[in-house]
Amino acid sequence: MRMDITLVFTVALAATLIVVVLVLVAIIIYQRWRIGDQNVFIERFIRQNEEQRQKMRKAGIF
Repeated sequence: MRMDITLVFTVALAATLIVVVLVLVAIIIYQRWRIGDQNVFIERFIRQNEEQRQKMRKAGIF
């Protein structure tokens, strides 16, 4: 009887550990994806800013 409880506890603990690791991996993948999307918007903003700066230089404003 004692061995059965230990086996059940060990299997449950291993399953919990596997689920936690999978959740952490999923969170890391999701965050990398979001950061990649944000980098695209930042790159676009920087490019537009540089274009505006060049237009201002040509117009003699800057």
